[in-house]
Amino acid sequence: MARKSRRDAIVEAAAQLFAERGFRATTVRDIAEVAGVLSGSLYAHIATKEDLYLEIVRRAAEDFSGAVGPIVESQGPPDEKIRRMILAHLRVIEQSRAWARVYLDDDHELSENTRSEARKLRRGYERLWDRVLLEGIEQGRFHLRDESLTRLFILSALNGVVRWYHPEGRLSSEAVAQEFLILVERVLGVVSPA
Repeated sequence: MARKSRRDAIVEAAAQLFAERGFRATTVRDIAEVAGVLSGSLYAHIATKEDLYLEIVRRAAEDFSGAVGPIVESQGPPDEKIRRMILAHLRVIEQSRAWARVYLDDDHELSENTRSEARKLRRGYERLWDRVLLEGIEQGRFHLRDESLTRLFILSALNGVVRWYHPEGRLSSEAVAQEFLILVERVLGVVSPA
């Protein structure tokens, strides 16, 4: 197994702390302590705390896009793609909750440039969902009035899982996903082919 780099340890520590405490409440000293490095040497690996935030968002965006992108590009009906996308999205959240939480939070303590860059990364992922929703509308499989609002509704519901889901809770992630699938199909007005 490859050994984790010092930079990776720092980024992972930052993700955990930002998710637990928030960006502003997390100090560079806190990150250094959790990562096992001296605070003064932290800057040999990072430029700023905001750069760490953006790296976390970039890596999480890659995780989400890497899980959902191939589904979007695959053959098959859009309703089946949406089902698979929901499962893939929730799996990413389950496997890396801290990263997902940082990715999903639009922290107002960040500079406008950092927030803008993070929003661009999230928007790129959202476009994948828009493509499949539009595909479903064009094929007569989904009955929606506004695909952007529908996408916002679906992703808001899915993203909320990062705040309340606990693996040791009464529902498995698979059970949560199955319930969400039923609800999303109702929202989409899924029409099965004749």
